[in-house]
Amino acid sequence: MTNKRLRQFIEYLSRQNIVWAPQRIGGELVMERVSDPKNVELSSELPLHSFKKILVPPQEALFNYENNKIFPAVNPPGQVIFGLTVVDLKAVTFLNQIFAKDPHFQNRLKKALIIGQSLMPKGKHQFFLEKFEEDVLEHLKFDVFLAAQKDKFLVYTGSEDGQRILDDFGHKDYEHIEYVGPIREAGLDSQMQKIRGKFYEDDKIWQDLGKICIECGKCTLICPCCFCFDIFDQPDLKAGAGKRCRAWTACFYTDFSEVAGREIEKKKPKFLRSTPERIRFWYEHKFVRCPDEISLPGCVGCGRCTKVCPVGIDIKENLQRILKGKLK
Repeated sequence: MTNKRLRQFIEYLSRQNIVWAPQRIGGELVMERVSDPKNVELSSELPLHSFKKILVPPQEALFNYENNKIFPAVNPPGQVIFGLTVVDLKAVTFLNQIFAKDPHFQNRLKKALIIGQSLMPKGKHQFFLEKFEEDVLEHLKFDVFLAAQKDKFLVYTGSEDGQRILDDFGHKDYEHIEYVGPIREAGLDSQMQKIRGKFYEDDKIWQDLGKICIECGKCTLICPCCFCFDIFDQPDLKAGAGKRCRAWTACFYTDFSEVAGREIEKKKPKFLRSTPERIRFWYEHKFVRCPDEISLPGCVGCGRCTKVCPVGIDIKENLQRILKGKLK
């Protein structure tokens, strides 16, 4: 597919769908809704904002209720998420495992068309990066994938939806990749196993980080793999009516781990009582519990958390401290 044909493809998708793609706004590359296909930018730079707000909205209604009756929430529209790097496709695949039995996420994913591209991030904050190779694709969730060549793109499909949209567009030159699941035959890579094995050897790191972390939660909100949420009811003006909502939250917030019970030293009981405990909990979830539970780390190495941290906490440096060596 030539560059000219690619622009035509984006225009074609925009006619009947909401299309999200990387665009330069105020000097920053972000994932935003497309109004002009000419503004779409495919590059090795990662957008500051990922796809997460599209597949996992900051707040969504799970269902509506009135007295003793429950009604389904409004069905989300079909959307196209265009230009995801392999890094963010890994995050889509991770969330698909986490929300495997969640009907709301699965409905959004099913109705979304995921289009990836092969340009690999090269920023100073990224890690866990690997050279793009075709066999990587069989472990990623996508519908269409564009592999950049010198003056064109090789096109792959990862689903029947991807094949159908290309056929309808009139592009027949593609190769189909069968999704075989997120886990490679070798399982968790050796570097991740080492991080997992050494995680509890240096407890001082959490005390050091706890002295500078201000618990703003930016790292969790920007992370494409963080998925902590709160559930609450939003009453309507009509008596007995309202909706149940799910909204993003962060394990760094002081009320995140509060539980019922008597106050201790005039403080509400909670599992995570200090900043060092909360930081350790965040890293432990990503690099110990997620690998143990689904054989995937809860981090794809995008480095967004480092980029937005107001006090300069660098996840790559911290992992190297845990590993007692450099990340490859």
